[in-house]
Amino acid sequence: MAASLWLSWQNQVSLSASDDEAVVAAPGTRIVLRPLRPEISAAMKRLAPPGEDEERLAESILSAGTVDSLARWYYHIDHLRRRGLIRRSLHGEGRPLATLCPFECPPSPSSTVARNGVSRRQLCATNGKAGHGRPETGASRYVLSRFAYMRREADELIVESPLAHARVILHDSRLMSLLGELASPKTTDELVQRQDGSLHGLAAGDVAALLSLLHEANMIELLTAGENCLDENCLGGEADSQAAGTLEAWEFHDLLFHSRSRKGRSKGRFGATYRFGHASPPPALKTPVERPGYELYRPDMKRLEKSDPSLAAVQERRCSLREYAAQPITARQLGEFLYRVARVKKQWQSQASSVEGGPPLEFASRPFPAGGALYELDFYIAVRACQDIACGLYHYDPLRHRLGRLAEMTPEVGSLLSDAAMSAGIDCESLQVLVILASRFGRIAWKYESMAYALTLKNVGVVYQTMYLAATAMNLAPCALGCGDSDLFARATGTDYHVETSVGEFLLGSKLSHVFT
Repeated sequence: MAASLWLSWQNQVSLSASDDEAVVAAPGTRIVLRPLRPEISAAMKRLAPPGEDEERLAESILSAGTVDSLARWYYHIDHLRRRGLIRRSLHGEGRPLATLCPFECPPSPSSTVARNGVSRRQLCATNGKAGHGRPETGASRYVLSRFAYMRREADELIVESPLAHARVILHDSRLMSLLGELASPKTTDELVQRQDGSLHGLAAGDVAALLSLLHEANMIELLTAGENCLDENCLGGEADSQAAGTLEAWEFHDLLFHSRSRKGRSKGRFGATYRFGHASPPPALKTPVERPGYELYRPDMKRLEKSDPSLAAVQERRCSLREYAAQPITARQLGEFLYRVARVKKQWQSQASSVEGGPPLEFASRPFPAGGALYELDFYIAVRACQDIACGLYHYDPLRHRLGRLAEMTPEVGSLLSDAAMSAGIDCESLQVLVILASRFGRIAWKYESMAYALTLKNVGVVYQTMYLAATAMNLAPCALGCGDSDLFARATGTDYHVETSVGEFLLGSKLSHVFT
């Protein structure tokens, strides 16, 4: 039996329908369809999961209405599909093979035409059908998109891509073999012929329908006759040739991170969801371990407000400096720098807005702004040369304004400094102080979902600018680094990579007297 297309509501979609009106609701969405013919209303009630065969739905509408009713049905289904409310599943051998779950799609030329008076007959012929993308020819070959990936979510196997406004759920393990075959371009006939056990006898029509569904979801690409896909940036297909140039700059992980940490290409929950609100929130400040250390100098901020150069002057002079004076930075200068940049200015507690009756959330504000005022970043100081402070690795206690000594100049601490020097392109022997920013990720993930890591990186950028301005005002030599080794940081500090991980590095030292900025 050939594969059939089934329609059903997405998860969390509800329908309230009468003979002449239907209200389709989902989180953040409410669509009222009126006037609605009774045969269309009856068909919509049959979309409750697991849904219904599309052809049977069409036949029921035709038997109770007219061709005009069928055209209206396809129009409504297309509109709901584009709003991400309708799932389409391919069924074969009496069970589902794969399900296409769209997110809300941006307006496309086809939807614009449909809303502006294309004939109902055309809508009936083209909308709501699986595989209404580019037609396949016998010489056409499919290949897996270099952006597609597979993962488990709960007990389902998901195929996703940052290029897609949909995801595909695989219900049949044979489809994993099918995707594996598409690592290199293949025609439908070649795929069917290679069913020597791996696909276990999927019918040719089922394979073609699955390829069409995967292509529509942007998980695979269609190559026409004469095209090849040997280049790692190849996306395939004549319609994709222009896109290939615009996507060439994107690596897989960059585009995936971009698409999943912003709205538009994900159906997941987003923003301040307080997803761990059932548990106690992480503290505002990391509990310092009582270790030998240094009480740092506290500058007079009132005096600095009068004597500091203007913000405009500091911004004009700000630049990255990678050369240092022979006389290293002093403990007093380091203390003033950390006081300006990272000290705790104020503490308070507040009830989390969506966690009724739960424990209060602690806050401890710093001189720089931070998303949600959560201040998840901690400062670690690796000292190679600083007057009056011994070499080694320290944790900065922003409340007591002191350095707690974590380690002497161990091989791991030396490697942190060497890695920083390599990143800056300078001799490690010239380094003075390395500031390492570490994120207590659970603090920010307790409140924010999908965007948590993106937000911590934005906070790193804010801290970089704050450190640049403070160092420039103090006539020191600052330089932000582009990367660091988080595994090495975890070994040097003894922290858990997944609990507190390094996310930024910054060099600081005394400025050469002849350098003007």
